[in-house]
Amino acid sequence: MSPCRTAFVAALHALTFLIAGATAQERLEERKPGLQVVEPDEQDRDLRMTPVVRAVQKAADSVVSVYVNHAVATAGSRSPGRAVTEGQGSGVILDDTGFVITNWHVIAIALGDERYWLECKLKDGRSIRARVLSHAPQHDLALLQLQLEKGSRVQPVAIGRSEGLMVGETVVAIGNPQGHANTVTSGVLSAVGRSIRVQAPDGQAREYTGLLQTDAAINQGNSGGALLDITGRLVGINSAMAMGAENIGFAIPVDTMREVFETQLLSSGSLASSADAPWLGFEVEEQNGSIVVESVLSGGPAAAAGIRVGDVIEQAAGEPVRSRIEFARKLLAAASDRPFVLSLRRGDKDIAANVKPMPRVFGATIAMTGLALEEVPAESDRALAEKVTRAFYRGANNWRVPMFPTTLRVVSVQEGSPAAALKVQAGDVLMAAVMQDRFGRERDMRLDSLRDFASMLQQFQGRTVRLVVLRGDDDLVGALDVRSIDDGR
Repeated sequence: MSPCRTAFVAALHALTFLIAGATAQERLEERKPGLQVVEPDEQDRDLRMTPVVRAVQKAADSVVSVYVNHAVATAGSRSPGRAVTEGQGSGVILDDTGFVITNWHVIAIALGDERYWLECKLKDGRSIRARVLSHAPQHDLALLQLQLEKGSRVQPVAIGRSEGLMVGETVVAIGNPQGHANTVTSGVLSAVGRSIRVQAPDGQAREYTGLLQTDAAINQGNSGGALLDITGRLVGINSAMAMGAENIGFAIPVDTMREVFETQLLSSGSLASSADAPWLGFEVEEQNGSIVVESVLSGGPAAAAGIRVGDVIEQAAGEPVRSRIEFARKLLAAASDRPFVLSLRRGDKDIAANVKPMPRVFGATIAMTGLALEEVPAESDRALAEKVTRAFYRGANNWRVPMFPTTLRVVSVQEGSPAAALKVQAGDVLMAAVMQDRFGRERDMRLDSLRDFASMLQQFQGRTVRLVVLRGDDDLVGALDVRSIDDGR
């Protein structure tokens, strides 16, 4: 090839390369990542919106974390120190005024101990203190009241029924383990009417019956959370007390919860509740849309106000009441230092009754012993306090002894009660209980607080305790049978 032809071919190749390069440059596009994201459209979301998702979204705002806290003092300081969480579980909001249901074993450590307080954390991030209204160890249930600001409301769960649940139907367990909001597991209802036996926090071996069994995982921290049906309605309260079994969870049926708190505890003013809650000494039931007095406890405030069985309650605290739950709310808001005004219908007569609430600890004492007691402070009757103090320490050879700050005087004795069988009389003073120390030796424990006396009785339910009673100048000793109120007796 001649030099001219060679040069021509080289120039042609160069021109072709430049044209191709320019064309390629014009086709450059934005570099795309290796993984391409396809944003979901409305149809995609509808496909993913399963019944389980709908159920969870319906109930999510109604499940709370329950914390049991107490203060730990800093070394060398008298200040309360930092707060420490001793226990954690879940709870379910039952109505917009702040009733929360949880397991008794979640809050048991805090009962009767003023060092502890309860705090509930809502899904929206709010932390709200709560107090125990009622607790039922025999059912592993506890009812709390959120201490909401005036006018504040919370989102309640939709409450269903456990009767009629079908074995094999889908259920959803939702709770807040370790404070992680709305942890969800799902499965099927495996069985109904199950029983388990566990070692409870109070040291007793308790048997829980009539439980729902599911293969939805219920772990520690889920205790007290919601078991939902596929429609998002509450059908059970999760309990994680049964340990060591895989793919087996248990829940307390919602019908049991309703029976315990709407009928036995909350609306009837039962005695298995917080010591300071208001107590009137009577129980009610619903009859044909009316609230009717079912029973009146002798020695209680209602009996003193003249309330009788069969009276129809038309108004409480000046407002109409049409259900037990409405009556319960009025009672829980009652002030302990002011009469609770009731408008009653007795036959064809309208009657007004002013009932002065007592702390529930008074009612518990009456229920367990038949004793209606009053606390007599030393400053109001110093002579009585000195007399009881001298009698208690008689023969102790102590020059200086602490005087009884309060004495427990018997106001009345319920007929047919354990106290009546022991021949305790009005005017007697409860001075001591005979207890055994860890070495088996008998010791006299001073009785100078109704709260401490009731707490001691709780430990002796269904058993006998020896009491020392001062009658005039005589010291009397006798064995008192303590009735059980945990199982409804």
